[in-house]
Amino acid sequence: MNGIKGTWYSITWKPRNYSDSRSLYELKNCPAFIFIELGDSASKSTIEQGFEHVYIDEMFKTEIFVKDSSGEQLPTHYRQDGLQPKESASYDNWLIEYHKTCQNEIDRIKTKQQLFLKNAYLEYASQIIRHDMHSGINTYLPRGLASLKKRLTDDIIKEHKLQMGMKLLENGLKHTQNVYKGVYAFTNLVREKSVLEKKEINLQQAMTDYLMLTSYHPQVELIDLPTLTINESLFCTALDNLIRNGLRYNDSADKLVKVYYSENVITVEDNGRGISQEEFDYYCEPYRRNTNQKEKGTGLGLNIVLAILTEHDCFMSVEKMEKGTKIRIKIL
Repeated sequence: MNGIKGTWYSITWKPRNYSDSRSLYELKNCPAFIFIELGDSASKSTIEQGFEHVYIDEMFKTEIFVKDSSGEQLPTHYRQDGLQPKESASYDNWLIEYHKTCQNEIDRIKTKQQLFLKNAYLEYASQIIRHDMHSGINTYLPRGLASLKKRLTDDIIKEHKLQMGMKLLENGLKHTQNVYKGVYAFTNLVREKSVLEKKEINLQQAMTDYLMLTSYHPQVELIDLPTLTINESLFCTALDNLIRNGLRYNDSADKLVKVYYSENVITVEDNGRGISQEEFDYYCEPYRRNTNQKEKGTGLGLNIVLAILTEHDCFMSVEKMEKGTKIRIKIL
């Protein structure tokens, strides 16, 4: 039989050989219930894969659910034409044992459903960014600024002291366009079967241009960075996240971050508090933060860096120094 997508099915199993201990072991580990997910097949042969010593005796659509102590609905083996809850103590007890296995399956399904829903939200948000925001950032604002510059002569700008205002508008637009490129590239990865767009980029020039629009560029030293085949926006964003961390978690009077290249390795070195490989791995997990630190954040910075560099087939390692940290990015 084939199941209906979005439906729970109850399954009863039988051992192929009752005298074989392997059959009894597998019987304890068989799923008592299965949820037919989007794109899944519910044929018996598909479900039986991975079980050599047991087979499906019966499989039917779940019609009656019960609630656990938390109020969560659980599928059962009760049917409209059979025993009902509390009609048979032995049958109820058997189902309780089955639900020990079932709960693990339900937790897995719930996690996958929540992830699917979040991905749907993210895909919708990425569509807004890729399409609706594009016109404002890359068409209307640049045209408006160009129109202003044509009409405001140098004399008018000087007379009304508009030099700083015009510079802020130009730099702000340029910065917004750079951020948009990074967000566009990152959200593009949400799309099914997406491939990261890469091209040959002079990283020294790209990072120089990227940092010039920041207030902290005087505290960053770029040394002989190579030409690489990368996604410029995302790769620069990853390096910038590491640079900002090196400056933010830093108690030195003269904060400094050096970014240099040697033998297929980009090193980001700071003179901050320092972090070990173990701590780095921990904080690379999403939403991980040190609760004792005074600096604010989301706990996503290193996770985003890891995601970007993984897409570029790079590997990171960390060395905690006497003062500061060296983060090495191996270009594979």
